[in-house]
Amino acid sequence: MQQEQMHTTASEWQELLEKHRAGEKKWNRLSLIFGLTKLALLITVFLTVYFIWLRGNPTLGIALTVVQAVIFVAAGIVQAKLNARMRFESGMAELVRKHLDRLEGRWGDFKDTGEELAGPEHEYARDLDIVGKRSLFQLLNSTGTSFGRARFAEDLLCPRYSGKEIRERQRAVAELAGKPEFCCRMELLLGRVGVEESLPQAAERLADGKRRLQSGAVRALFWVLRVLTCGSGLLTLLLPESMAVVPGVMFSVLFLVQLAIWGLSSPQIRPFLAAMAAASQRLSVCGEPVDAFTQEPFESEKLREQASVLGGARDPLRSLAGLSRRIGLGNSSILAFILNGLFLWDLWNAASLDSWKQKWGEKSTDWFAALGEAESLLSLANLPRCCTGSCVPEPVEGAGVFTARALGHPLLPNDARVCNDFTLGGGIHIVSGSNMAGKTTFLRTVGINMVLACAGGFVCAESLAFSPMRVMTSMRLSDDLSGRISTFYAELQRIKTILDAASQDKSVLFLIDEIFRGTNSVDRLVGAEAVLRRLEELGVSGMITTHDLEICRLADERPRVVNCCFCETYRDGEIFFDYKRREGPSQTTNGQFLLRKVGILAN
Repeated sequence: MQQEQMHTTASEWQELLEKHRAGEKKWNRLSLIFGLTKLALLITVFLTVYFIWLRGNPTLGIALTVVQAVIFVAAGIVQAKLNARMRFESGMAELVRKHLDRLEGRWGDFKDTGEELAGPEHEYARDLDIVGKRSLFQLLNSTGTSFGRARFAEDLLCPRYSGKEIRERQRAVAELAGKPEFCCRMELLLGRVGVEESLPQAAERLADGKRRLQSGAVRALFWVLRVLTCGSGLLTLLLPESMAVVPGVMFSVLFLVQLAIWGLSSPQIRPFLAAMAAASQRLSVCGEPVDAFTQEPFESEKLREQASVLGGARDPLRSLAGLSRRIGLGNSSILAFILNGLFLWDLWNAASLDSWKQKWGEKSTDWFAALGEAESLLSLANLPRCCTGSCVPEPVEGAGVFTARALGHPLLPNDARVCNDFTLGGGIHIVSGSNMAGKTTFLRTVGINMVLACAGGFVCAESLAFSPMRVMTSMRLSDDLSGRISTFYAELQRIKTILDAASQDKSVLFLIDEIFRGTNSVDRLVGAEAVLRRLEELGVSGMITTHDLEICRLADERPRVVNCCFCETYRDGEIFFDYKRREGPSQTTNGQFLLRKVGILAN
């Protein structure tokens, strides 16, 4: 796949923002005009009643009032549509403003950080800032449903795609990245659905294959009861009192019988109906994003495939939304009593849902999965819009391939990011250097871009060729007092996990920060040598950082071990970092300088 760079500039976003702000003002102005028209109509109605009905011609007054009422209702309908357009433009302006915040580095206050999506035991999530405060998830996430949020989290936390699948996803993400206004529209419509759990719970019940009323004879009997109950009730109301006794008694008996049937069946069917009623509002707005997505012309095979799947969901989802609203009528205790006594309302709805499930239940899983994947791709398409110097990486065959030009960290501000060329070459790189020189940030840069590449997204680089790898890290470690685990022992457990995985999976990319920092220099050297030797024997690739220059000498003995470093310079008694990667081990240290600078050591 040809390398591709794509970036939406601040001026383009500003132009889009002004467009939607102008649209909001336009529709607000028209809405105000129609609001004043309605007020004027109300005044004329009162004048008509007073001067024509009461003091003149009642017939003419009634005719004029009817005309005014029709005009008033029409004006109300038009104003409601204008208000909807105004809210749409306002929502679009807000989302464009959010994209500008991403581009200009003001995204740290976005509400959804995904903190709960991965714990400290995850292979790399916390170490690489995939989820949590100021994380990749917080930067890119634009999902509006729980299906999309879960799928986007899965794509970042467990990307397991083949080279072919990655290419298909890349084409889809690149196409979406070129449609910023469409993506904002989808984000707005999906946001109305919401990420609450009521919809996925309802979707799970729709796909469970269970039928609440399986017997056709029982369903027919219930219809007979409904007809007899309603028929006897009508006869009781319409017949003279002398003839209404028998229908009245019959109605009372049937009404009580249906209430009894309702009470006996409720434990079986009510949880299902309650789940659908809770999701009724979400289902009622699902059709809008589905319509928008299916009506958009796409070129990539992946997006056309999703649009095709979602195209089959449009009519069934509308039908399901109507059913859910009908079920919701029974949420009121008084209405439930009347509706079930007259119509066996809950059983009627359960039978309708059974029919829907029999026809569409299995396919509904595919619809919601397609919707979730589309949202994930929409979120991945945000990176090239907010990260300058991004590109579509090239998946290649082979092991341990990671060759990048101008590789940068996507979470750093565009004006502060320092990029480096880097070739992993299937080896093990020891990254040495002084404090604050950029060693750990570089490891995170490699790791986070590998995650993005494996998910089928853009990366923060001028170009990148890679073979998909399983990222495993050991960076942010802490002790556990309740478990009586020291920081050093926590690191041992983490590295043991990496070794175990590497023995089973040759595609592991390990990133270990300050290897064995929690022990003395002698044990650190012995341990590091043992770990590197084992990882080399297993044939996996990766990087470790260290302050200990003795560890750098391992490169002289191990053919696949390579040294690189980050260094500092000094001018006028101050320390400066350029954050540029250099070949070979570090030749400088800055520990004593910093100790003197803060006053711990005497000058």
